[in-house]
Amino acid sequence: MRKKHFIILGRSGLIYFSWVLIVLFLCLIFLYESTKIFNWPALICALLFLILLVHTYFNSYWNNEIFKLPFRAKAKLTSEPAIIFDWQLLKIYKIRIAEFGQYYLLRFEK
Repeated sequence: MRKKHFIILGRSGLIYFSWVLIVLFLCLIFLYESTKIFNWPALICALLFLILLVHTYFNSYWNNEIFKLPFRAKAKLTSEPAIIFDWQLLKIYKIRIAEFGQYYLLRFEK
């Protein structure tokens, strides 16, 4: 089965994405505080932010037997994720993992 990518919600998602957004805010600070036309530190921070977003997307997935988060090791799924909320293209899943606890996941599906 294909990998199903998602966005982490809840307390752990808030903590993880706040650290990722700190890199974006540093980029903006470097950009606005510069007097030069081209700002290398802002460009490097922006590239780092984009790399972190791509890394997060491709390392946040589940399939039939594996659940993976970008900041944790792979874990075996014990049960299927349950749909909590479904509206048009958005679905929110609740998943329980014995090693990690409980997570809420946002997924865009057709």
